[in-house]
Amino acid sequence: MHLLASLLLLGQMTGADAAKQGTVGMGITMYKPVCAYACHDALAALYLNCTTFETEDHDMAGMVMKRMEGMGDEVVGTTSEECYASDPVWAQTLAYCFHDRCAIDGASEAAVKKAWTALSMTEATYEDSLPAERPAVELDADAEWLNVTSLVNSELYFSNRQTLSEFEFQEEMHVRLSVVVCAVTAGITLLAGLYQYLSAGKLGNLIPFGVSKHLLLPALFNGRHQTPLAGNLGYAPSRILSLIIFLYVLLNLIFSAVPYKSTLPTAPNAWFTSERSEIATYVANRTGVLSFANLALAILFAGRSNPLFWLADISQTTCLTFHRWAARVSTAQAIVHSIIYTLTYFWSGGAAAYYDEVKVAYYWWGIVATVFMSLGVAFSALPIRLYQYEIFLVSHIIMAILVLVGCWYHIVLRFSYSWGYQVWLYIAFAFWAFDRLSRFLLGIYRDMLGTTTQAVAELVPGAHLIKLTVYPGKKWSFGAGQHAFLFFPATGRLWENHPFSIAAWDHGQPASPASASHTAHSDVEKDPEISAAPVRDDSSGSSTRQTSQTRTRAGLPSRPSVTFLIRPRHGITSSLQRDLVLAPGTPVPLPLSLEGPYGRAANLASAEAVLCIAGGIGITALTAYVQHFVEARRAASGAVKAARLLLAWSYREREMAEVVRGLLPADAAAVGVECRWICTGTSESEGEASRMDVDALVREEAVGVRRLAVLVCAPGPLADEARRVVVGVVGEGGTRIDLYEESFAW
Repeated sequence: MHLLASLLLLGQMTGADAAKQGTVGMGITMYKPVCAYACHDALAALYLNCTTFETEDHDMAGMVMKRMEGMGDEVVGTTSEECYASDPVWAQTLAYCFHDRCAIDGASEAAVKKAWTALSMTEATYEDSLPAERPAVELDADAEWLNVTSLVNSELYFSNRQTLSEFEFQEEMHVRLSVVVCAVTAGITLLAGLYQYLSAGKLGNLIPFGVSKHLLLPALFNGRHQTPLAGNLGYAPSRILSLIIFLYVLLNLIFSAVPYKSTLPTAPNAWFTSERSEIATYVANRTGVLSFANLALAILFAGRSNPLFWLADISQTTCLTFHRWAARVSTAQAIVHSIIYTLTYFWSGGAAAYYDEVKVAYYWWGIVATVFMSLGVAFSALPIRLYQYEIFLVSHIIMAILVLVGCWYHIVLRFSYSWGYQVWLYIAFAFWAFDRLSRFLLGIYRDMLGTTTQAVAELVPGAHLIKLTVYPGKKWSFGAGQHAFLFFPATGRLWENHPFSIAAWDHGQPASPASASHTAHSDVEKDPEISAAPVRDDSSGSSTRQTSQTRTRAGLPSRPSVTFLIRPRHGITSSLQRDLVLAPGTPVPLPLSLEGPYGRAANLASAEAVLCIAGGIGITALTAYVQHFVEARRAASGAVKAARLLLAWSYREREMAEVVRGLLPADAAAVGVECRWICTGTSESEGEASRMDVDALVREEAVGVRRLAVLVCAPGPLADEARRVVVGVVGEGGTRIDLYEESFAW
């Protein structure tokens, strides 16, 4: 009864404290000064002279009477705020307890007066309510009525004081540990970015070979990194990333498990009847707050405009790995939170108590959040992502929204805005809003202000390949290591988009003064550069480059463009292929919206040689590095130190090779680019002889150089083989190897 009355009064005070800012321990205090709240709670369950009672018997519904001995438990007492405000005995007893107990604690007068305003529910001031003399009697521990000004029962006071102190300590600890999780995660991410920046320069020469060979470069186990695990369970992170994730999970596990301390059995507890229920409540609350913090981290790492991209220069693949693990940890903590609270209701009142609580809105909103968090993790499995990425993405977003809505109402309906639990959701909302808003504004800037983005697509005859040339409405810095998300409105799926690596770019040429009036129209059907784009001549390079040269000779401006090579699979790319199959080899104008670019080029400033290893469509990420290398060599830029770049590529379709050859700069060989391409799709090249000898390539390029950069974009088996070879070769002859992977799939 004492606990019930205390919680009811706490609920009344919740509405009055809705303006609190921050979280518990960081801007919000729960029970400070604890002496005042202990005084209040020690008296809160007592009936006053103005307390009214209402029977639950329907025949006597509405009957108001004083509680008399023998009336039975069917009569419920109600003490209204007006009753508290008008009862001098309540005010005097509470005021004297404040005066007596808070003096012992050394609480400031200002803090005592503030607590009086919050707890007394009377308009009388603290000074006016103090009795002239010390009350003569002390309430019994089992007293039910407060009829005369009395001393608070000492045992009951200390029980409440100990309970409130420990509960607030635990609540503050929940917040502190959650902040530590976020700070450590962000800090490790920033340190990783700093390491990448420093290690790419001369300081990278100080890293011991053993650290690179056994920690920084290898896969977690069995050399499998880009190849899915057995049963398509997912991708194993690299060894160093696995170590970071392990520490992150371990930190959450430790923080979920300790430190907890029960006031029982050494001292009575005003709220909990057993040590088990007290510790269980602390664990449930801890995992709930930690789950909110990790949910915010999961949303942060999921964003395309994640500020950590440019602050720490980490890849999209790394961020998505962190996103998945943060979501898994958050979900596990939410499940623990839900299970423990379910058990506490069964412990205290059996199934009836649990089913009564489930009917309350805040509780079933919590169930909604936990269920959809679990479904979100389950339906993010790699087989589902590979089979139908569009369905996965749409369902993932819908479930994420339901999770956030469920969490919001779970907190607000239960606690209003009193204790700051919603702050973690504010942070999650802010991360999501920043990502969506920045992408939206960038899209408006690129596609709606100025010239419209235009594109032509071409189905390459004989190859399962689409060549897409995009003319952005706004000029932006094209570069190696970048990818962009493409939207194809003509397919009718306005919500669908996919990331594609930038394969090549053309900076464009200004118009000559003599014909400056000849400018390109914005209408895709009337733009001579687009509607009349010629079919590529295999002997002289890509159509994009031919068009630019033709327009430059004619004195017309050549618009900047960027080229993508797309391998049609399921969904939107398959729809695009069906639209183009009617005109194979012919450029077809199509509406397109581009979001990006994202990503940065690998730092090649310290490498004495560069080896690019590509497999299949992975060549698209590495042709951009060839162009980057050539442009840097032309300009004698410090961005590239190496005098040689070897592009090794294994492919299946000769027609694809012709398209890729057309993307390479004409003077690539003259500035140090060598190509070694192996076609595995013809009968005369089948067998072991047709396989790329990665070991020989890496060892050959490592001879005589102190630092080699190896860039890889290939299907899993080839990419993992390249990593294994690099790990084996690093340190031989004093050669350092920097390995850069462009993920073939997310």
